[in-house]
Amino acid sequence: MDTFFEQITKIKLTGKTAFIIGLIITVDVLIILALMFFALMFGLIELTPLILIGAIYGGYKLVSLLSIEYEYIYTNGDLDVDKIVAKSNRKRVVSIKCSEVEKYGEYKGQPAPGSVKATHVFCNPNSEGQVYLIAKDRNQGMVMIVLAPNDRIRAELEKAIPRLAK
Repeated sequence: MDTFFEQITKIKLTGKTAFIIGLIITVDVLIILALMFFALMFGLIELTPLILIGAIYGGYKLVSLLSIEYEYIYTNGDLDVDKIVAKSNRKRVVSIKCSEVEKYGEYKGQPAPGSVKATHVFCNPNSEGQVYLIAKDRNQGMVMIVLAPNDRIRAELEKAIPRLAK
């Protein structure tokens, strides 16, 4: 029988992200005003609606790029994490086999050991039930993964790596 679970974790907006959104909107408004001024100055009034629509659409696309979700996919002992940007663009970030996990435990802010090439945090900073895995990714080598799985995925992870689960 196949085991398949998935979970989507939405990354919450932080103060830094809100500042970036405000900056994008401010710059977008300034660009709209400048382009409309030059269009009126040089008699290109026909282009004003196109400039306005283009600038608003560009600002919207930039702001939507800050909407990030991670999807944890557990399938028969394999854990994959996909990054979803703006609810439309999906990219596989990490793919590991649970049989190759070297360390597993509750995450309490500890740094990655020296053998780890990359650390990936796939959850909000203050999420409850954060766990970390140190394993070999198929593309990146040794990685440390921090995620906040739900109870079903956590139980399956602990079944797949019982020697490390505590």
